[in-house]
Amino acid sequence: MSELGQVLQRAREEKGITLDDIQRITKIQRRYLEAIERGHFHVLPGHFYARAFIKSYAEAVGLDPNHILTHFQSDLPAQPPTEQVERLRRRRVASANNPLQAGRWVTKTLLVLFIALIIGVIYFAVVNNNGGQYTQPMPGGTVNPGAEIVTPGNGGGAATSPIAQQPKPPSITTPNPETGTIPPETATETPQATITFESQQGSMYNYSLQGGEKITVYVKVKAETSWFGISEGKGKTYVEQGTLKKDQEKTIELGKSAYIRLGKPTVVELKVNGVLVDTSKMKSMPSNITMKVKEAVTH
Repeated sequence: MSELGQVLQRAREEKGITLDDIQRITKIQRRYLEAIERGHFHVLPGHFYARAFIKSYAEAVGLDPNHILTHFQSDLPAQPPTEQVERLRRRRVASANNPLQAGRWVTKTLLVLFIALIIGVIYFAVVNNNGGQYTQPMPGGTVNPGAEIVTPGNGGGAATSPIAQQPKPPSITTPNPETGTIPPETATETPQATITFESQQGSMYNYSLQGGEKITVYVKVKAETSWFGISEGKGKTYVEQGTLKKDQEKTIELGKSAYIRLGKPTVVELKVNGVLVDTSKMKSMPSNITMKVKEAVTH
């Protein structure tokens, strides 16, 4: 077993996922995943696919694929020079045997562009025709031929309609019958959730939540990629899991407890019930977070 395969297998086992899970995430056949963990790169279908499969595997277990490929460059299978020569020779033979193939491809491309041009001209003509005069119905079923609807592109700003032009009725505040004064408006305050850090044991961070009966978890990757898994509690089946790329996000609603596992916590924006949880100092990869609703104490 190569060192590269050991690193990938250890990362997979730490996340508690199987080769079948990796196959479902990456769409790579299980026998190729087993070959990567054992270092049997000769089983993979060529140098290009070997690097692509290893990169996808690393992303699925929350590792940096570029770092993995750079650090274990010596473990990767070298591309045989004959493989490149053979691919070039096959392309030249195919072109020589079928000289009309390139011409057909160009003809099809020009045909598609011509059709797209015609559609664009028709669309432009229809839009311009719709920007002219419009007869606006008047009360009683009559028509005012002089009315004009202003549309975007005619220099008149946003489109207006008879309904949009009607003024909104003013709000009415009833005075107090006893004092004759109008009571001031009262604003309804929305209770805010409060998250408290309780303890830490290694890569496990424990928090409590006040101000809510349920937990809503929001995760967003700010840079690179990161694997995540979220469940109702540690050891339970993940409600949601997978790998998120930059600017991708997920929102999951749970009960009164949550177990959150982040492959690269420092690149993840984590919010619970709208409150930001600081993951910038969570250096363990992966890091584990527990969140429990703390019942209010009544006297």
